[in-house]
Amino acid sequence: MKRTLFYPALLTGLVIVQSAAAAIERDTPQPIRPVRIEVGYTKTVHLLFPAPVTYIDIGSMDLLAGKADGAENVVRVKAAVRDFATETNLTVITEDGGFYTFDACYAENPAVSTLEIPASDPSAANEASAEGRVLLQEVGREKPATVKRMLSDIYRQNRQDLKGIRSKKYGIEVEVRGIYISGDVIYVHTQIRNETNISFEVDCRRFVVADRKLAKRTAQQRQPFDIIRACNDPAIVRGRQQQRAVFALPKLTLSADKVLLLEIVERNGARHQTVEIGAKELLTAKVL
Repeated sequence: MKRTLFYPALLTGLVIVQSAAAAIERDTPQPIRPVRIEVGYTKTVHLLFPAPVTYIDIGSMDLLAGKADGAENVVRVKAAVRDFATETNLTVITEDGGFYTFDACYAENPAVSTLEIPASDPSAANEASAEGRVLLQEVGREKPATVKRMLSDIYRQNRQDLKGIRSKKYGIEVEVRGIYISGDVIYVHTQIRNETNISFEVDCRRFVVADRKLAKRTAQQRQPFDIIRACNDPAIVRGRQQQRAVFALPKLTLSADKVLLLEIVERNGARHQTVEIGAKELLTAKVL
């Protein structure tokens, strides 16, 4: 009888020990293993990342690194001096919160001149990746990877949850199709329709908080509101076509005498558009 009672107690003890060990492992900082790369003095190594690069740091002056001209997600790396002896490192943060670290050593002829960092498997060739662990300050408490996914989902679903919030002048119509909220981020789903035969080229697009009574008459009492991220923000809408975009904004509320303006300015043209978004529409934003 005593032996029979002993085994359940032993099993219970093992379960408790395993649970405690798992909890300790979760709370223990996990090292990120860097990827080893070779760099040369006469050859440039290019690193292709899955998202735009927002931060680059080099470990010593022996290394040169920067974004490639005209490419937001490509970093070029080169040795600043020939035959540097001490290994150095390179750290890169991308727009979606990916964190990448590399150990760089000198090689006259680097074995690999181009390295593509996969987006979906942080444990394979890009062991340096810790996607989503970096919380960019401008996104508040939201992970950049989460914001990116929300933008993509809203664009893909293409829902029409709002009607009547639009501007139409000179054959150009701008419409707000939906306003959504998730955590500290507001998402605004918009559409531009060009009903003319002349392309509409966007010079700039901005959100502005303004006094309701003065919004259409003066540029005073206006507070620019930064766009955190955008999905499919078109630079041009060709004749007889339409384009959609989704914008992520820091959360905000408005008093009854304020409006949020979406202003779209045409490049080398006069078909500028302004859409008013009221306090009520923001307060009734759909939860994602």
